[in-house]
Amino acid sequence: MRSVAVLVCLSVLFLVGCASTGTGTQSTTRETFNQTPIDGYIPCAAIQRRTQPITCLVLHHTATALPSAMQTLQGKTSSHRVGIHYLVSDEPKPRVFRMAHECFATSHAGKSQWKDYNGLNQYSVGIEIVNLDGNVHAYPPAQIAAIIRLCQDIIRRNNINPVNVVAHSDIAVGRKVDPGSLFPWAQLAAAGVGAWPDASEVSRCTQLYQRGLPTTAQIKLMLKTYGYGFDDNSDANLKLAIEAFQRHFRGRKADGVIDVETIAILAALNSKYNGVNPPTPNLATSPAVKK
Repeated sequence: MRSVAVLVCLSVLFLVGCASTGTGTQSTTRETFNQTPIDGYIPCAAIQRRTQPITCLVLHHTATALPSAMQTLQGKTSSHRVGIHYLVSDEPKPRVFRMAHECFATSHAGKSQWKDYNGLNQYSVGIEIVNLDGNVHAYPPAQIAAIIRLCQDIIRRNNINPVNVVAHSDIAVGRKVDPGSLFPWAQLAAAGVGAWPDASEVSRCTQLYQRGLPTTAQIKLMLKTYGYGFDDNSDANLKLAIEAFQRHFRGRKADGVIDVETIAILAALNSKYNGVNPPTPNLATSPAVKK
């Protein structure tokens, strides 16, 4: 009974306490939440009191069709209590559904790490995008346009750093692969959503690392500096982190193999967003590292 009472209390808070920044009643008509067109409200039960400020935006793909995603993301299944703040459909005219107010945390990130944040549910807003597998199926232009508008509004209201606009695969290395290698991160970055390296700096770093790559220890530090977490320092986990990085920034070849292009992109990102100079090449690069 106590758990039921808590859920009821949270539901009341959702409908009343957060009403100052968005409507709290179920709607089948189009409304506007801040600057974001919202096509409906589908209440999510998997919500928690937010105890940390919003610093990250996490993007997912559903891996299911829209009806199944709507059902699952309401968080009513006791064995699989997941939730999300927003759901973007894949219809010819995509719809954006609000499932939880941002003043609540939802169970979308799971076991996760990014920079100094552990367990990103409390630190993030989550968006689910309807796509069966973003590593196989491209995202339609109309859907991407809707995602960009939604992300721009969330970023503006919460002052989210570009580096902290991340894929689920970025924060759950080796565990998740969404929203996939076909997600157009460069297009989003051009619209002010997320990070992307400058081509001129990538070119400069490419020339630098054609002489030899940094050491394995330096590469691990570069990944951690940018934000990627490791369960341990093993070579196997390094490969998984490289694959996650490539899935975001070099989707056409997300194989976990360290090469000049991958490290040049990573160095260019750290230079642009973290003010870190590229490490000098090691002319005796470890033979375990593929050039």
